[in-house]
Amino acid sequence: MSFESVLRTDILSTELSTSRENIQVIVETQFNEIVRNVESKSATPYPAKNINETMELILLAIQDYLERESKTEDAKVNITYDEPNQETDLETISVCIENRTAGAFSKGAPGEGRIHNLKPILREIGDDPDAPGYKRAILGYWYDNILSLTCWARTNKSANNRALWLETMMEEYMWFFRIKGVSRILYQGRGKDITKNISNNIFFGRPVLYYVRTESIRALRQKTLEQIYIKLALDTLSTS
Repeated sequence: MSFESVLRTDILSTELSTSRENIQVIVETQFNEIVRNVESKSATPYPAKNINETMELILLAIQDYLERESKTEDAKVNITYDEPNQETDLETISVCIENRTAGAFSKGAPGEGRIHNLKPILREIGDDPDAPGYKRAILGYWYDNILSLTCWARTNKSANNRALWLETMMEEYMWFFRIKGVSRILYQGRGKDITKNISNNIFFGRPVLYYVRTESIRALRQKTLEQIYIKLALDTLSTS
């Protein structure tokens, strides 16, 4: 696989401009080598969401579900990325990544396949719309994540009720997550019950676990490779 590119001679030093052909060959070679070593080309559902974007969608869905219930001020829930660390009368739902691995394929339960996405997958390749004369490749990485959504309350009963409420909410919003670009979300069950002492008060936690398949997308640009190479070459010249 070979592509032509236009070299930006205006950003080269005198020393480097004399070897522009060498730089062009190096940049094209590195770009082609990266593309050649990725997994075979395949399409991805757009817009693909990474794990941080997925957690934001879940928090947004929880907030929307609460608002649709039109609860009173006393029935509101804190939604956070952190476990409660100060005394509060409000219930809390915290979200965190329990586990994260390279995406698994082949037969088996979600995340348990023997083949893993250890190399990027080529999604598309073509001219760079932001840099005429250069090429751009879109690479994707699948990840298998276990998210823990923990419901915190002052009593066991309240924590259990909120966990059941959360399970219902997540099931109701599955369609929303899919159309927003989350590849897959599956209920994995409950985690081990948690208790936490805050200011001599016991708070009870009920983790609800979900398997989430996400994808991270990045662009590989010939122009960026050229800029990196030239900068490092200049740094080498200045220190020699």
